[in-house]
Amino acid sequence: MVAKSQKGLQAMMDRLDTTSREYGMRINIKKTKVLKISKGKETIVRINIGGKEIEQGKEFCYLGSMITTDAKCHREIKRTAVGKNLLKEERTFDRKS
Repeated sequence: MVAKSQKGLQAMMDRLDTTSREYGMRINIKKTKVLKISKGKETIVRINIGGKEIEQGKEFCYLGSMITTDAKCHREIKRTAVGKNLLKEERTFDRKS
């Protein structure tokens, strides 16, 4: 879910929790995280489901790309470069075999 404010995100989570319970399902708090993306100072986002606070993460992998709280892609670029180097090494090893 994406929201512009903590209040908006909490409202969405409340609706999701209510609807899930109507269908006999529950949100797994241990597997649910909140990530605030901001170019400014890091602040804590407090979102609750059923009276329990959701953990705030620092990064999230979405469709193979790393999303971080600072909205920068330095870590993603490094991760991609390392992957390409490993692939080159593997190909070189295969050719020698």
